[in-house]
Amino acid sequence: MTRVIGMAAVVVLVLAACGSSATDEDGPATGEGPDTVVLSAPAELATAALPANDAAPPGIPPDSAGGSFGFSRYVYEELGDEIVTTLVEGPLAMQVRAPVSYLQLKELQERGDSSDHLSLDSDELAALVEQLDTLRDATEKYKDVQLALDDGFVRATDEVPNMGAHFVNGWRSLNGEFDPAKPEVLLYVTDDSGEWELVGTSFVLPTQFAGLDHPEAFAGPLDNWHVHYQVCTGPNTISRSSTADECQANGGVWAPTLGWMIRAWVWVDNPLGVFNMWNPNLPPVVDGVEIEASRSTASAVGAARTVPIQNFGFEESRVKAGEALAWINVDGVPHTVTAGSRGQPNGGVDSGLIAPGQSFAVRFDHSGEYSFTCTLHPFMTTTVVVEE
Repeated sequence: MTRVIGMAAVVVLVLAACGSSATDEDGPATGEGPDTVVLSAPAELATAALPANDAAPPGIPPDSAGGSFGFSRYVYEELGDEIVTTLVEGPLAMQVRAPVSYLQLKELQERGDSSDHLSLDSDELAALVEQLDTLRDATEKYKDVQLALDDGFVRATDEVPNMGAHFVNGWRSLNGEFDPAKPEVLLYVTDDSGEWELVGTSFVLPTQFAGLDHPEAFAGPLDNWHVHYQVCTGPNTISRSSTADECQANGGVWAPTLGWMIRAWVWVDNPLGVFNMWNPNLPPVVDGVEIEASRSTASAVGAARTVPIQNFGFEESRVKAGEALAWINVDGVPHTVTAGSRGQPNGGVDSGLIAPGQSFAVRFDHSGEYSFTCTLHPFMTTTVVVEE
């Protein structure tokens, strides 16, 4: 699985409150007696388990791999003999993730349509579109890659699938300033004739300058900046998470952490969103569902299939009788997995508090529908459908 990379800095994160992803109907909600068996439960929540600020991994190591690059706040991977946090994305509270592209934002603004579903008011939408227009105008000259090289951009990574090769301006990357007219990174792919084609841009803010709180940069809440940890990159290696020894053995350059980063797709329009990490319109051309699945790090927890608790939501799951599910928390705050609905338990299984990075596994022995909720965030409700 391909990983992403960029430039320079450090780490840490804060506790925040509630959020969503709900169903309006109560499920049949059993989850007690012989129908379900708890296979593993998180330890009692300690203050040390909570992230320290927006850029930080969870306070205690995650207990299994999980998350998806570009789609979840945290990504946990197995490196060497341990599970580590390799990505932190977005602010600690609930993120706004919307599959709205640059051209769609422009169309919304030009028509005067409501952007409430994007948590943008009309002024923020206008300001964001102006910033993106500025970015496109300022980088148009770099369609000629030689002009980019003349201006100090240097190829720093391989050509990453659905992203492109990173041409980095070292001085801009280290000055800690956000200017939509001066991206720190240009993204290129090779066209059919073997020439470099400009496809996107990226911004870098070292945490020693920008701080450990999520950057306030582009207007509105759509720009979920991210920080990488334990990354191996270089112009002649596949950019990925790695131990230092593995990276050195493969001829790459290893960094314990990189600064705040974000993609901004103003050249090849991105149906996953103007700020999404990946662009399915770049080679290899695939749909967004396939990209999310291929960037997932989830692995079975014991005998259980892993599903994420992400962005204050559960996904609906289907299993066969006798199979197990393990929920892993890839949010920045604790949640619960409790039999019941709308925050109200029904007396069935209850995980207790699941800290960021921790998991909870249940086996379902009989067919039926089982409703679960988070007692901390009542809007979080899901149904597990168990088939014969």
